[in-house]
Amino acid sequence: MSRVRSLRRHFWSYLRGVLRGHPGARIERSVRLSGPGHFDLQRGCTISRGAQIWVGEGATLSVAKGAKIGPKTKVNVGAGMTIGHDVRISWEVQLLDTDFHWTASPSGRVRPHKAPIVIEPKVLVGTRSLVLKGVTIGRGAVVGAGSVVRRDVAPDTIVAGNPAEPIGAVSDWGSAPD
Repeated sequence: MSRVRSLRRHFWSYLRGVLRGHPGARIERSVRLSGPGHFDLQRGCTISRGAQIWVGEGATLSVAKGAKIGPKTKVNVGAGMTIGHDVRISWEVQLLDTDFHWTASPSGRVRPHKAPIVIEPKVLVGTRSLVLKGVTIGRGAVVGAGSVVRRDVAPDTIVAGNPAEPIGAVSDWGSAPD
């Protein structure tokens, strides 16, 4: 992509952020931000093309500087969600802090149907993963592609599978060495 095209694309992404009330946030084409809740999109975060984000009444979605939500990702916030700085969420990921319905146990006790999700700084979430309500993903953790995360992930841990289980440790992640 030429430098001029790249600058033009970034310009429009930043302009979309300003027009939607989030100056400094990059919001790419075809992004849908909806719901009566509060969006806290900090300067330097990116919401990629085709992402769909819904924030319910009384809930807040907080996305920190340097965090990136990938293309076609779906985020549903009923209780609250925090995405830390320098987090990378790949494409077609689903983050769901609510079941959108309640259930009762045989004794009649109503089970909670929503709980906040916390993704601490420097986390990498692989493509087509599913992160469910009440989960905290610790700093520096990596979630493998296609994983279903239904329990907390310890810092600097690699998890994968359905349900996601620890498969290793990581001290840092980033681009491949030259």
